[in-house]
Amino acid sequence: MTAKVERLVNLTVALLETRRPLTYRELRTRTREYQQSNPESARRQFEHDKDDLRALGVPVETVDVAFEEEPGYRIDRTRYELPDVQLEADEVAALALAVKLSGEHGSRLALAKLAARAPDPTTLDATGAPEVEVAVDPIGDRLADALVSHVPLRFEYRTAAGASASRTVDPYAVVRRRGAWYLVARDHDRDAQRAFRLDRVEGELEVAGEPDAFTPPASLDLAAAVAGPESERLEVEVAVAPTARWAVESRGGVPTGETTSDGWSVLQVPGVDRIRDRSWLLGLGDEVEVLAPAELRAEVADTLRAVAGAHGGAA
Repeated sequence: MTAKVERLVNLTVALLETRRPLTYRELRTRTREYQQSNPESARRQFEHDKDDLRALGVPVETVDVAFEEEPGYRIDRTRYELPDVQLEADEVAALALAVKLSGEHGSRLALAKLAARAPDPTTLDATGAPEVEVAVDPIGDRLADALVSHVPLRFEYRTAAGASASRTVDPYAVVRRRGAWYLVARDHDRDAQRAFRLDRVEGELEVAGEPDAFTPPASLDLAAAVAGPESERLEVEVAVAPTARWAVESRGGVPTGETTSDGWSVLQVPGVDRIRDRSWLLGLGDEVEVLAPAELRAEVADTLRAVAGAHGGAA
């Protein structure tokens, strides 16, 4: 522990354990700190330490002390200490299961203390031995080998429109964007760089050449490779059910103050990408209704009808 950290800890402990405010003189005696031969230097160090504690979130208070010419200092425990943790029985059981899965057996005592404070009796033992299955994607290993060895690959690829075709590529790199993994590669048939979503690869990857068959370009820009074309951004007006309002507000939605006849709030959402953000709107299901612009409202309605029709339901 460095001298400064030890000094701050000692000062914090002294201010927490006292029943009354302590003056600077009393703090020097109690902590045995700030003992420099130069009184001004010692006082400056104390003031710096006080400011550092406050910057760290420690509520050091300065108060008047009776019969003392200088002020006193203390830490309000109610502002410094965290409140008691109150957990329900099922929440303690969930923590117990998480600890059992992680193998952190040393945390059992802490869990026992939490269980003792739960309002209902609970047990820390989950029924049976918990198991977590980790799926290993065969595409990952073969793709990793091809990326390292610079081996061309061939695979069946399904486009966003649903059409499938065979692609032969020189794999350059893999990058993640908007929750999806993309393979950035040179498409042999098009003789151009393309980005392929890995979740649209059908079947297994096949080796289509020898190692070191190509060299990735030195100027490869992965961010630009998966950025896609710029599309129109709109200010969208939506009616939102109470249960989905948080999702729209977290996306930047601002209430207009209006409500629908059903009691839904009307919000304005700026900067909505007409193409990429449509799935976000569709994902909110029947808890959001697009009111404007009319073109986007029609596009969302048509998509919902298509989804309903594909599942044999009525739009």
